[in-house]
Amino acid sequence: MRKQTLFFSTLLILSLFSFGMASGQQKMIQIGVLQFASHPALDAAREGFVDYLAQVGFKDGEKIKLDLQNAQRDMSVARTIAKKFVTDEKGLIYSIATPASQAAAKETNTIPIIFNAVTDPVKAGLVKGIDSSGNNVTGVSDFIPVKSQIELLLKIAPQVKRLGILYNAGEDNSRVLVDITRGVAKELKLDLVDATVTNSGEVFAATQTLVGRVDGIYTIQDNTVISGLESVIKVANKNRIPVLVPGVPSVERGGLATIGTSYYDLGRIAGEQALRILKGTKPSEIPVSYAKDFDIYLNQKTADEIGIRFPEDLTKKAKKIF
Repeated sequence: MRKQTLFFSTLLILSLFSFGMASGQQKMIQIGVLQFASHPALDAAREGFVDYLAQVGFKDGEKIKLDLQNAQRDMSVARTIAKKFVTDEKGLIYSIATPASQAAAKETNTIPIIFNAVTDPVKAGLVKGIDSSGNNVTGVSDFIPVKSQIELLLKIAPQVKRLGILYNAGEDNSRVLVDITRGVAKELKLDLVDATVTNSGEVFAATQTLVGRVDGIYTIQDNTVISGLESVIKVANKNRIPVLVPGVPSVERGGLATIGTSYYDLGRIAGEQALRILKGTKPSEIPVSYAKDFDIYLNQKTADEIGIRFPEDLTKKAKKIF
């Protein structure tokens, strides 16, 4: 009788242990991360998000389980990943870049979505308004004042009268930025010269078409162009054309200058939004966030290569000179 009692007691303990394990697994929140492309800015936006959540007690593999996916600039792949996230019933989706965010938003109106690296979330069709999305989406915009950027280029290279702009016309994000740039160019009395691409393999040739036609090049935050940025830099430096880039990682990769912000910090802001959602706040109750701190970043090696001297006041103001 004693042996039988001991057997059932042991069985009960094992059953409770198994139930506890299963309950723990059920409580682990599944988060799908959909990144549209691989380049330093978007990578930093992912890293900042993951690091922030770990810092506040949501480390991958403990309270949450991250499913990191990259579409590698293929919209059909982005849609497939988004569909899989919905099928898997993720508790939250973090989408990085406009195409990835559009793919996710198209697949679900119930799973909370936090976007990042989206210039204009309203025009991209992700939210109805900045203060309240009116749906299951919120996030972080990477919009940087275009006029301030171009004015920086003109201060460094006042000889620029014809400005080349490279972009993928298939990206909503890029079309918004090009329209803004056209307005700024007109205001500053600059001729804007377009060169479009459909994939990163075309970036080198597109940049070559600008040689002899422009005095400077502006690479907006276009995922296709930024993925092939080294091709732009190679052609431009050979022909002594200054290249204004949209973000800090792009200056580090060889761009001449930018007024930019940290994408890692933008990722942390998205992490803060995720934390609020994990604690019960609806996405529609969280306003879209924007970068607030902008600094000057310069690349001295590139300046030396193309024969440009940075004004002394800019070097004093620069947060970092690569």
